[in-house]
Amino acid sequence: MTTHIRRGFKLIGLSLAIAALTACGGNDDPLPGDTSGDLVAKYIGSWESGCYEDSGASAHLRADFTKASPTGFTGEVVAYAYIGTSCSGPSVKNKKVFTNMVMSHDGTKVVGGVTADKFAGTADQGSAKVLLTVSGNILRIGDPDASKDAQGYPNAFYDKSMSRI
Repeated sequence: MTTHIRRGFKLIGLSLAIAALTACGGNDDPLPGDTSGDLVAKYIGSWESGCYEDSGASAHLRADFTKASPTGFTGEVVAYAYIGTSCSGPSVKNKKVFTNMVMSHDGTKVVGGVTADKFAGTADQGSAKVLLTVSGNILRIGDPDASKDAQGYPNAFYDKSMSRI
């Protein structure tokens, strides 16, 4: 009888440990937006790109931004890769593109007739200069591979946009 009780407690303990690990793991819930009038408010929250094909596989990006100040934000950008071309099923790999981002507003710039906000900052992957603009629920990002201006900001937008989730 005591063997059955011990086994029962082990199973309960294992179940609780698995539940705790699941609760501490990645959270797919979107971050809340910001309704203040602060400069960074329109960027705060969670964003996701559409599915795009890449060498017979597929991927999408997710960005989570949290306000740090009226002119700055923190966050991360993660790329999720899938087998096949439809971004379906569990992701087979995720890559943290930017982690521990700390970005500060550095002015504005007109690109392709659109006024974009310039942000300079750092991430675990190094320093960065990023262009961002929002129209409705669509976030556009400056293309890091485009030519740069004298200050190091991109002169074009990336061809993929992200939607608020």
